[in-house]
Amino acid sequence: SIRIGLYYNDKLVSIMTFGKPRYNKKYEYELIRYCSLYNITGGSEKLFKYFINNYKPSSIISYCDLSKFSGYVYEKLGFKYKNYSIGKHWYNIRDKRHITDNLLRQQGFDRLFNTSYGKGTSNEDLIKDYNYLEIYDCGQAVYVWESDALSENSTN
Repeated sequence: SIRIGLYYNDKLVSIMTFGKPRYNKKYEYELIRYCSLYNITGGSEKLFKYFINNYKPSSIISYCDLSKFSGYVYEKLGFKYKNYSIGKHWYNIRDKRHITDNLLRQQGFDRLFNTSYGKGTSNEDLIKDYNYLEIYDCGQAVYVWESDALSENSTN
């Protein structure tokens, strides 16, 4: 819901977006996306500093797709590495259908496949019965930023 842009000669060259956390409500904000048209030295820091100064957040969480990024930008912004999760997907070769494990957990097998197996059988067992294969990717790293006041209170 919050979009902050960096402009050069009236052209949008970089953007950072924030919103309510999608997965972990313990945090005040989630840094959802950062993208840049060019490699702009200090661009992410300028956008992040603007957000911190104008919205005064107490905490921010963000997720890094390790198949695409190293997470280095989070360290530059003052985030701390929290944990890592393995990326699991499901793929059916015959149907050429891909389902993320997250979607399977959120929606459930019955809703995704318009069936009614009901309770008692796991989503994982059902999807395997439909000839889906487990596929793993590089996973996600979770990063957290906390304001100084919050960090000092949690260490005292």
